[in-house]
Amino acid sequence: MKIARRLSILAAALVLAAPLATAAPESGPETGIASWYGPEFDGRRTSDGEVYDKEKLTAAHRSLPFGTYLRVLNLDNGSSVVVRVNDRGPFAKDRVIDLSEAAARLIGMIPTGTARVSLSPIPKDEALAWKGGGLDGQGLADASGGIPAGSAGASGRAGLPDARVRIQVASYASEANAKATVQRLAMSGLTATIETAGARFRVVFPDLSPEESRLVSERLDGLGYRGYAVTTIRPIANP
Repeated sequence: MKIARRLSILAAALVLAAPLATAAPESGPETGIASWYGPEFDGRRTSDGEVYDKEKLTAAHRSLPFGTYLRVLNLDNGSSVVVRVNDRGPFAKDRVIDLSEAAARLIGMIPTGTARVSLSPIPKDEALAWKGGGLDGQGLADASGGIPAGSAGASGRAGLPDARVRIQVASYASEANAKATVQRLAMSGLTATIETAGARFRVVFPDLSPEESRLVSERLDGLGYRGYAVTTIRPIANP
């Protein structure tokens, strides 16, 4: 009886330990060659039943679930774009993704037709902080009530010599997603902070000079972020 009991305890211990011994290591971004498809497919049904729109930021992938958001980094020139998977493909063996024409245009792929890329899945709320006008037809809502970057009002007010400027990059329900955005910005030399507003976590540059604001805006545009809000927090005093 004692031997049988010891054997059963040993077997149970092996079962509990097995998942730890066989767990696969976490994989990194998928890399390979991207291509794009355009006008000849415009208006046709994609594999998930949507109508393909060459001006939306979408893509075809062989296996990722429909609705997956991917950051696609062009390894040849450093440009990146965020797309949503809504189709199956590509059918050429040496390709990992087919981008819509709009997505290909944003990362400089139109002239060459292909590019070396890396693919990194990201959460939806983070995806909508990027150039989201073609992502589900919407961009990130401005929770601060500020003036959208790039508008005449934003550039005019921020250009006042004694002004101080605030830039809100994104607003998340998840603190982890906010921290991930701060880390990505830090890798590009930008130091953002996180503000808590109720249940939201905002990634912001809270206090910039007009010149700093211009430089940060240019860097955000280059990184592919859009939908960020620029507000003047201290305008010049009236004479």
